[in-house]
Amino acid sequence: MARVSERVLEESTDTAAGRDRRYIYGGTPSVAGAGYAIRPNKKGTRRKASTFNIIVLLFGVGGAIVFYINNFITINLLSFDVNQLQLKYDHVTNVNATLRVEVNRKSSWERINLMAGDQLGLHSPWRQPVWYSIDWDKAHDLGVPPRSAK
Repeated sequence: MARVSERVLEESTDTAAGRDRRYIYGGTPSVAGAGYAIRPNKKGTRRKASTFNIIVLLFGVGGAIVFYINNFITINLLSFDVNQLQLKYDHVTNVNATLRVEVNRKSSWERINLMAGDQLGLHSPWRQPVWYSIDWDKAHDLGVPPRSAK
C-alpha cells in the first residue's frame, strides 16, 4: 500500500501538461495541494466483439432463417398448385378426347344416312349421277333462252 500511495503522490505533483493528458471524467482534476490523490484512468480493455455487432448478427441470422422457411413454404404451395393444375389439365384433355370421339361417331356417314332417311325421308340414290351436257344450239331451236354466264 505504501508503494501505491508514493506513486500517487508523485503523479499528483506532475506538471500542468501532464495533468492535461489525463482524462478524468465526472469532475475537475484537483489542484496539487488539495489533499487527495488524482486517480489515473485505467487502460481500456478491447472487446473482441461488441454487443451491438452480436445483436445485429443474431437478427441477421434470424432473418435468414425466416426467409429460408418462407421460401420453403412458398415452394411447397407452388408445387401443390402445379399438381392441382396438372390434374385439371389431364381432366380437360380427357374430356376433349371424349368429345372428339363423340363428334367422330355422330358425323359418320352411316348415322347421317340413317337419320336423313328417318327424319326427312331422304334416301341414297341407287346409281351414280350422270353428267349431262346441254347442246345450246338445239335448246335455242326448241325455244329455251340461253343462260347468261355468272
